[in-house]
Formats: sequence, C-alpha cells, structure tokens
Amino acid sequence: MMLHILTKTPDSSASIEMQQAVGEQDSVLLIEEAVSAALDPAWAVWEQHQSRIFLLSEDLIARGLASIAVDNELPMLDMDGFVALTEQYAKIVTWY
Repeated sequence: MMLHILTKTPDSSASIEMQQAVGEQDSVLLIEEAVSAALDPAWAVWEQHQSRIFLLSEDLIARGLASIAVDNELPMLDMDGFVALTEQYAKIVTWY
C-alpha cells in the first residue's frame, strides 16, 4: 500500500507516470496544480480509483474550484485529513 501525492495537472507527464504506477491498494491525493482535476469530472482516474482519490480542500479553495468539487461530489480532505491519510501509509511518493 502506497500513497501517491500528485502536484501537477492531470495532463502532465507526472500525472501519466503516476497513473501507471498506482496499485489496487494505493490511494492518490491531488494537491497544488493537480486539484484542477476537479474541472474534469470525467477524468479516467476518477473511475479507476474512485474511492481512493482525494483533493486537498485548501488548494481547491485557493484556486476557486471548491464549489465544482462539491457539485461533482469529488472527495476532499482538509490539512488535518491530509496528515491523517499520510499516517495510514508506510510508503509515500510525491509526483512533481
């Protein structure tokens, strides 16, 4: 089990590499530029990792995307949730 933290947009090379590396027991946290995935609720990764992908709410708010995430029922975590999620995984990789 591993936590993958993506910092770049969904169409970036980092995102593509991350998608190839994510295993069935892994989770994904989208932060920084990656929260722009909220603009594309049809992004294939949502379907592939539906219950294991999260958006950092502070980054959504900073980019004016929080209401889009809420409207599309995308899973969000605040900073406390981010910390709690990292505590669940022995291995964490950040994709830049």
